[in-house]
Amino acid sequence: MCGIAGVVDEEGGGIHRERLEKALLKMSHRGPDGDGVFLSGPCILGHRRLAIIDIEGGAQPMVDRESGVAIVFNGEIYNYKEIRASLKCERFHTNSDTEVLLRAYLEHGEGVLAKLRGMFAFAIWDPRDQKLFGARDRFGEKPFYYTIQKGRFFFASELPALRVLLGRDGELCIDRDALNDYLALLYIPAPRTIFRGIFKLEARTAFVWKKGQFRTWRYEALPFPGTRPSGPREEVARELRPAIEEAVRLQLRSDVPVGALLSGGIDSSTVVAIMARELGGRFRTYTVGFGRADDEFPYARLVAERYGTEHTEIRLDENLEQRVERTFRCYGEPFADSSAVPTVAVYEAVSRHAKVVLTGDGGDELFAGYGRYQQAARWPKLSLASWLAKGIDNPRWMRFKAISRLRRGLALASQDPTLSALASVEVFSFGERRWLLGKDAAPILFPAPLSASMELPDAIIWGDFHRYLPDDLMVKTDTASMASSVESRSPFLDPELVRLVAPLSWRVKQSRFQGKTLLRAIARPLLPEAVLRRRKRGFGSPVDAWLSGPLRTFFLDELFSSGFLRDHLEPSALKTIAQEVSSGRGNPHQGWSLFALALWARFHF
Repeated sequence: MCGIAGVVDEEGGGIHRERLEKALLKMSHRGPDGDGVFLSGPCILGHRRLAIIDIEGGAQPMVDRESGVAIVFNGEIYNYKEIRASLKCERFHTNSDTEVLLRAYLEHGEGVLAKLRGMFAFAIWDPRDQKLFGARDRFGEKPFYYTIQKGRFFFASELPALRVLLGRDGELCIDRDALNDYLALLYIPAPRTIFRGIFKLEARTAFVWKKGQFRTWRYEALPFPGTRPSGPREEVARELRPAIEEAVRLQLRSDVPVGALLSGGIDSSTVVAIMARELGGRFRTYTVGFGRADDEFPYARLVAERYGTEHTEIRLDENLEQRVERTFRCYGEPFADSSAVPTVAVYEAVSRHAKVVLTGDGGDELFAGYGRYQQAARWPKLSLASWLAKGIDNPRWMRFKAISRLRRGLALASQDPTLSALASVEVFSFGERRWLLGKDAAPILFPAPLSASMELPDAIIWGDFHRYLPDDLMVKTDTASMASSVESRSPFLDPELVRLVAPLSWRVKQSRFQGKTLLRAIARPLLPEAVLRRRKRGFGSPVDAWLSGPLRTFFLDELFSSGFLRDHLEPSALKTIAQEVSSGRGNPHQGWSLFALALWARFHF
């Protein structure tokens, strides 16, 4: 786990060295254990290292002595031992997964991507063809920002570091289309960023930069949900259990101790149960709560006690303003997922004891755990719903919660699966964005084409895998964990496991009234009955109580003092939203998105 950066400039990479070193320093939290720079003709590569595998021998940038091919790599290749055994190379200089990736590229070229089970963002300079080749993992676990300025290619793991690398060459103009996306979704989906002309490499995407020409391609496609026949749920559960066990086993590979985040939900509890069987000894687990009666502490304790883990509980009922400020300093572009606050806090606590933790991330998308999936399965279909939903999508009625809920319900009842799927995730509707952005408001596009036969729950799951998972959930986790120099691993995103589960219909994964019934069947021999029976509970912060309570003054001060908000959004709309949310009547997630935007601008713009 690391931070990477680099430049390819036909006039010579060396002229960028000073700025590259400053960019690496900006990402020191991503790699406190070492740094390095490689220079070869037009290319300069930089690396910050968090040492996890081959502590002594895995330093980067890593260079093949014979060919001069060099790599900077952020992530982990969990099946590196199996890949190493399959390669023709007989002599390795390290025991690292980085060298395996480099050697595999030398043997297989761009075809190496099909062999990787892991999370990664990397760049390989090949002087033989004078090209830079790179890729991002299948689910966006590791970030990759890039831009092309005056015929030169710049990249980095974080947007603030890329801005340092660009120096005065960077033109920082706000992308109004990205701002529209943010208001709808609470994050900015790839390939856009908040700045025009700076991009995120999309998940499952590779690129080549060669002599001023840039080319990208999707190296793998996700299977459509509902395309894999299946037998009874219990039979499918027996088939999948070994695949989950193998995914956890591979991700336990580390030369430092490995812990786990334990929410008391089925996803993380299943991971902890399998870890306990594999490790055969004590390891650390962590749970976070808000000091409320419905915190997840009791369920997490049941699992921790059952498997004898060394358990830590983290409470977020103090220093709330400082925690919020700390969170939004970490995120280099606007990001308003309310669970970012507890996520940053839990990784801060983890960093005192561990460098690596396994999580249950991806379990809800893979096994249909979110409530909106069950809601979609139960929702009726009405012939005029689409027309009516668009008709009442008017900002004049924004303050009325009942009308807002009616509009969303009608959109979900639409016979247009794209409209229904988007309605399940939009925070500001198109009409509301027109109020805030004026003529720059635009409809949100569905992130991937739908199959004509796909049912609505599968369509929403399909959309989440293409957008919410890589552009929200993984951004949240990577940023929060790396801010505290911790590596976060997600066994449910193992590509072999996903290939087995993703094409299953929602009807196998859930019932109309309960999520993750398939995963419950898989985990039944492993978990306490109370954990198996409990309903899904989200990890989001209580922003409704925060913004009308302890954070009310902070919230209003930020919104009304923000020059950025005044410059880019309609002031009368901001005033209305602020008043409604701070009084407890408005949509708290709309208020939180504006709060996060104002804080981002104060810290990063």
